[in-house]
Amino acid sequence: MQGILGEADEKLRRQIQHKQREDSIEEVIEKMCAEGGVKAEELRGGNQRRRVAEVRAKVSFRLNREMGISMAEIARQLGVGGTAVAMAIRKEERGKRF
Repeated sequence: MQGILGEADEKLRRQIQHKQREDSIEEVIEKMCAEGGVKAEELRGGNQRRRVAEVRAKVSFRLNREMGISMAEIARQLGVGGTAVAMAIRKEERGKRF
């Protein structure tokens, strides 16, 4: 009985952490879009306009390098492929502009 309760607690804890992580990802996206002067819909829509790509790179870098979010999760949240996220992070690390 104790084992079942322990498993249930762990499952609930993971669900809560996942929800908090989703909320924090959303907060980062919204904040950085506002700072960059682009709409979150543009960012998530795969828009390739220079300013949108720059903000996407900054969001990707922050989520991955500072918050430890996987590139696959970032790609899902931003509506782009994993390769696009990896390239954006690499360019941001090198300080290249788009």
